[in-house]
Amino acid sequence: MSDSTTIGKILQSWLASRGFRDPAVLQPWQAAMSLLPLDKGAFLVRAGDRDRHLYFIHYGLLRLFYTSAEGRERNKAFYGPGQATGAVSAAIADSAAPFSVQALEPCLLVQADLGQLYREAPRHPELSRLLLQLLADAFIRNEQREAMLLTCGAEQRYQWVLDNEPELIRCLPQFHLASYIGVDAVSLSRLKRKPKPGQ
Repeated sequence: MSDSTTIGKILQSWLASRGFRDPAVLQPWQAAMSLLPLDKGAFLVRAGDRDRHLYFIHYGLLRLFYTSAEGRERNKAFYGPGQATGAVSAAIADSAAPFSVQALEPCLLVQADLGQLYREAPRHPELSRLLLQLLADAFIRNEQREAMLLTCGAEQRYQWVLDNEPELIRCLPQFHLASYIGVDAVSLSRLKRKPKPGQ
């Protein structure tokens, strides 16, 4: 199967999962897209890079994280199959990425030029709707996570992940999950061992 055919199938599946009836909404820009395999541990974006791409994830798991001046890493988000991510706000603002993106598993991505899509959107209503949905999804996700971190205790934060992103419990190393919910690894171990109500 050629790269262009694979890209087309990945995009069609992604669009269908979001309710777009026309599978060709991204077709005019498909020729400029590329398949990007990524090894486990490889960086897609490093903080400070000027990356202008949107990445559609076919398989694998990506971690978005900030690094403090002291070198401490804090996980911002995790994205897996069927999702799209990138340093979107930095790309739109034409600034450097404030966080890094790293593969936690081998990944296959479709790389699209976000700047090109953004420039073309005013002339293409379906593309405009697609980009609006992507931005809305990211805004809602960030707002929910911010509320969880600022208003919930450690046990509630762990429960939030169980309720909203259960796949992370199964696939993340404990230290990454602990960083994501703002606790240390020892506290996370206690939370995991704590009996659930009714047990």
